[in-house]
Amino acid sequence: MSSAPTAANSSYATNEPADQLWFEQSVNAAVYIGAMAWGLHAAVFYQVMQAIVQDKSRRHYRWLPLVVILFVLALVNICCNIRFDELAWIDDRNYPGGPIGFLTGQSSHPLNIASVATSIIVLFFADLFLIYRCHVLWNKLYITLVLSAVLLASTVFSILHCIQAAKPTSGLWDDDLLSLSVPYASLAMSLNILLSLCLSWRLFDYRRRLPTSITPDAARYYGSIEALIVESALPYGLVSLVFVVLYGLQSTAANLFGPLLVQLEGIAPGLIIMRMVRGHSWSSNTLRQVGPSSAVFRGQLGRQMNAPGFEDVSMMTLGNNDVGTKHGAEVA
Repeated sequence: MSSAPTAANSSYATNEPADQLWFEQSVNAAVYIGAMAWGLHAAVFYQVMQAIVQDKSRRHYRWLPLVVILFVLALVNICCNIRFDELAWIDDRNYPGGPIGFLTGQSSHPLNIASVATSIIVLFFADLFLIYRCHVLWNKLYITLVLSAVLLASTVFSILHCIQAAKPTSGLWDDDLLSLSVPYASLAMSLNILLSLCLSWRLFDYRRRLPTSITPDAARYYGSIEALIVESALPYGLVSLVFVVLYGLQSTAANLFGPLLVQLEGIAPGLIIMRMVRGHSWSSNTLRQVGPSSAVFRGQLGRQMNAPGFEDVSMMTLGNNDVGTKHGAEVA
């Protein structure tokens, strides 16, 4: 009996140039990475929805539309990417130039346009939420205005980029498309990095000023490395930094981070909202006029939240010991 041919035989390897092969591999791998990240996004979405629905006060129901929009659009995005890859490698494998010809020549395909459009919308809402968080933590109008201006500029370029990509004659390496995609990607990723830096700087400052007499539970909720990573959207900022560096160097490896970033744009706000619902999020009021002898964090065991001389830091009361009075300040 003759043995079946094996894929390991080098004679069956493609004769494409190494750079073209790497481009195809990077686009294909990016979808797998994005799909795995979507699994994490789905888990976070479930946890956030559960936390919001179980919130008896219903104060955080306002975040439901944002959480749902980010998740649904991220799902549509990864589905479009999967189907577009399927067309390139399976359904339309005989396209002139092969898969790379399809990927570079069909940027105006409805699936690709839907992928680009959903990524732009997800990015806008995610950054808008993080700007809101920066405003809550810093409470500085000029910081909020600068970040909002960068978001506006990024959004304008992203819309123009999407319109240009939708033209039938548009290709991946089209000069008109590149003239819009480069500033769009640079502004968008720079804003992500800037947001993460602003949040990290403020949170590290708050952590440094935490009273030393707080309980272990409170220290874990507000001062742990996990809390800082989540509330600063650090993974989102780091991946954006790697992407913008690779993109600036015109490295094919930048392709690996596209679908991943879309999912992170939904995961980062979801994790922060979950902390907000549970009463563990920071705000500019968390440390205001709170000393070691007068601070009580929500969830402290063995202490009454309405005991004289104590204040709930998550719902700060200034000048009054009863939480929730007219002097209270809500933490996001």
